[in-house]
Amino acid sequence: MALTAEDVRARLRDWIEAHVEGWRNVRLRPLEVSPGSGFSADIFFVDVDYDDGAGAQSRTLVVRRQPADLVVVHASSLALQGRMMAALDRLKLAPVPDWIGMELDPAVLGNPFLIMGRVEGQSATQNPNYNTTGWVVEMTPAQRAATWKNAIEAFAKLGKIDWQADGFAFLAQAEWGQPGLDQYLGHIESWYRSCRKDRVMPHVDAAIAYIRDHQPGDTAINVLWGDATPSNVMFHADGTVSGLIDWELAALGPSELDLAWWLYFDDLFTRRFGVAKLEGLPTREQTIAIWEATAGRAAQHLDYYGVVVALRMALVAVGAFDRQVGIGNIPPENKSLNANFMTLTLAERLGMAPPELGPDFYAFMRNMTPVDQNKD
Repeated sequence: MALTAEDVRARLRDWIEAHVEGWRNVRLRPLEVSPGSGFSADIFFVDVDYDDGAGAQSRTLVVRRQPADLVVVHASSLALQGRMMAALDRLKLAPVPDWIGMELDPAVLGNPFLIMGRVEGQSATQNPNYNTTGWVVEMTPAQRAATWKNAIEAFAKLGKIDWQADGFAFLAQAEWGQPGLDQYLGHIESWYRSCRKDRVMPHVDAAIAYIRDHQPGDTAINVLWGDATPSNVMFHADGTVSGLIDWELAALGPSELDLAWWLYFDDLFTRRFGVAKLEGLPTREQTIAIWEATAGRAAQHLDYYGVVVALRMALVAVGAFDRQVGIGNIPPENKSLNANFMTLTLAERLGMAPPELGPDFYAFMRNMTPVDQNKD
């Protein structure tokens, strides 16, 4: 039986009262839900009043439940996300949401969940593209430059974490290899095996071979955000960073991987989508320089990491393709499995013949981030 909004409200109140140290007399205001429906949201806000040692308090919390399906990332773990956020909140090196707690028993809310403080501010949207619409467009070039610099510096600081001494050893996943790049690649290989099935995917297949054949040996073991994009940065109105969010892809590996991920998405939402980059947003070279100044060292092997992150995104695209087929949006014979923006990037970086993006690709993208056929 589906939980109602009142069920969720009552159970959350009891859980918070029992598990959040120092919070007493907890009251949750009514949750917003469509009349006559159950409560099935995976992420929702909760306004809570409570008493603590300083007196009466009020704040907004974010509850994130583990989705029952639609897993985008291979072997993703809500527990790992929760431990990552708790460790970062404790360390206070990078701005993250206040950590409240986590429950892995599905009996409470139907699925495991975590609770964090709401981060004030706004992020740069992907749909619509932040280069064309929204608050980033309304900024001056100087404001844009400062805002992006703040974000790059924020995630570059993660490279200063000692993953063992600072309490991030839980990120080591031995089933995928030795901590660091070996393990990062091992996860990608496991992901590849789980989604490839018996299909031929020439660009992805070539990239899987490339990442091991060209694997550098002189790499650091750093704590990775894993999803370093402007859409996962919350900004104050003055352009300072209020929080880095979405830690589903947290891992161990050389911190250049976060930089390469940021650069990949910067290219995707400008050149690849046929959109001009807003004046003031850093170029690739400027982005690398900002990162290096904060990291305190030169970025290494970025061409190689560019292939690694493009491959990772290509695997996300395989999952998206399979979901689109599964729900009937596109037929199984749709050619976008091997002809999409991600495989096009792999072709460029591996020196392969580029796939042709035809009607199948636009049908595939229609239900995600629509593409102007005249701009690709």
